[in-house]
Order: sequence, then C-alpha cells, then structure tokens
Amino acid sequence: MSMPDIPNKMHVLQAVKSGSAEESLKYIEVDTPKVTRDDELLIQIKAIGVNPVEAKIRSGNASPVPIPFPRVLGGDYAGVVVDKGSKVTDFEIGDEVFGALSIPIGPKGTYAEYVLVKLGSGAIAKKPSNISFEEGAGVGVAFGTAYQAILVLGNLPKEGVRKILVLGGSGGVGTYAVQLAKAIQNTEVVGICSGKNAEFVKSLGADRIVDYTVEGAIGALVKEEAETFDLIVDCVGGEEYYNQLVGLLKKKGTFATAVGPVMHVGADKVSLFSGAKMILTVLGRKLFGCRSYQVVLHIPWDKFASEWTPYFSDGRVKTVLRDDQIFDLKDGVLAHKKIESHRTVGKIILRP
Repeated sequence: MSMPDIPNKMHVLQAVKSGSAEESLKYIEVDTPKVTRDDELLIQIKAIGVNPVEAKIRSGNASPVPIPFPRVLGGDYAGVVVDKGSKVTDFEIGDEVFGALSIPIGPKGTYAEYVLVKLGSGAIAKKPSNISFEEGAGVGVAFGTAYQAILVLGNLPKEGVRKILVLGGSGGVGTYAVQLAKAIQNTEVVGICSGKNAEFVKSLGADRIVDYTVEGAIGALVKEEAETFDLIVDCVGGEEYYNQLVGLLKKKGTFATAVGPVMHVGADKVSLFSGAKMILTVLGRKLFGCRSYQVVLHIPWDKFASEWTPYFSDGRVKTVLRDDQIFDLKDGVLAHKKIESHRTVGKIILRP
C-alpha cells in the first residue's frame, strides 16, 4: 500500500501547566512527528484511552517532585500505521493496530492525532477485526493492571476452585479484572460495588455481588467467608478496605492492589511526607503482614500481543464503553473531569 498523505501539522491536547483540567488542557496545533529511526512507526490515532494517572499528573498531585510542562499526556491508543522504518517487518502501511506507550505521562503522548511508536518500548499489536478502535484504545494500562494483579502477582492455586474478590468491579480496571478472573478455569468471582452497578458487574461474569453501600454487608461477608479467598484484587485502595478484607484470604492468599494504601492516591497532593508514609506502609505489609501483599508497579507490555490480545479476539474479555464517556479530543477537559469524579463505569475514550 502506498504511503498516505500525512499533514505537516496536527492537533494535540497539551497540558500546558499543572492545575485543574480547565487551566491545564489546551487543544493546539503542533508539528506532526516524523519517522526518523528504522525501528519506529507513525500511527494515525483513531481513539485514545484515558487513565486516572494522566489526570493526577496533570493536576500536579501525583508526584512530590515537580514534573515539567508543557507535555502531551496519554499512553493507550488504537489507530492505523501510516509510516514505518525499514526494520519494522511485522506491520504494514494501513494495518489497524492498538497498543500503549511505555508510560502514559508524555511528554509526547497519545492525546494527539498522530504518535510515534518505537518497537520494543511499550506495546503494539494488530487490532482484532472484531473490536472497534474505541474498544482497542481502552485496553493498555487498565487491562495490563488487571492482568498483572491476577495472573502475575495473584499466586493462584493450580488446582481446585479459585476464589477471587474484585474490589471496585465497575471501574476501568475492575471491569477487566472481573472478566479476566472469570475467564480463568474453575473460578468463583465475587465483586464489591454499589447496588446500582450490581447487575452490570454480574453481566461481566461475577458470580455474586456485595453492595458496599448496604450497612453491614461487608462485615457479613468477612464473618461468613473468612479465610476462603485465594486472591483479592483491589482497584480502590485505602486502609479501611484492606483492614476489613484481608481476613477473607487463606493463609497463602494474596492481596493485590492497583492503587496502594491510600484510596484514589493522587486525587490529593502527594507530599514527600505522605509519599514516604505510603512506602513504609507497603513495606510493612509486605514484610510483616498476615498475608501476601502485592502492589502493581509494572505492566508486562511484552505479553500484549501474545497473551492479552487473544482474550479480545475470542471475546472472553470486552472493553466496557458508554456513550457518555466517549469525548472528542478537543473536549478532553470533560474527560478529565469525568475520570476525577471516581464515578465512571468502564473506560473513558477520546477521539481525535
């Protein structure tokens, strides 16, 4: 296929400084990147996945050390290959692909009409024909976090029924975690979510739901099912949930968290003191806790094409999308305000 016309200029959603979404995010025009290395691909982006870490970096809350601005945030994408270097042999011009940059915080991220992707950094795969660009864009960070928590850190027993609890089963990571847990053979999956999302989380594969808004519901679960779970996947964070739920785990069970000991960490400013406190709490739980405690600090991008993609191509896992959570790139401020509400269901997507 001949190389398509690539404009000299493109639009990006740039974080010009730290602050609120309105103060920081500006829709501007910049030079379109060009392939200059033989291991690079230029992707025309069709959809972009939005993740909480991007809003936390933009706000200035996520790091006690200042991060320089301006920068284009974003890591997850789906799109079409429009140019490539000579060493790129697994992809052709015109291929529909999806993937993620190695880190979603820029400075040359995917909140853009085009992005340069380097082989061996982050992940890229051919997009299955049965999923849309929007569905593909949602996969990266969120599914990778669920995969790491369950299949890498989860230490699930090799035999018998595996009992898995997903805390926060209706969010971006949680919707993938419920489906992935159920896709494993011989699992019983219990989800903790609000009552209004109970039927939805059941539709993803949860065998049972515990409504955290009902007084005494979690306490009853702990009392009746103490030391019966193999794995807790925590997509919310916080001391309270950890202290309440850790007693559900078997002696060799694992508490795997995508967030850490602070609920919605980064929603408020992380100072040097609070950052040190979190590290000490994690170390204390890992060294002296009554059960194995694991934090998702790494996403195994090398598994993206070989192990993650089949879950989507064969329909075992689907990206949860809602019309009111898909925004035009120029309206990225609304997307960030939505993700900061902590009231999202499934993924938030931007479209250039």
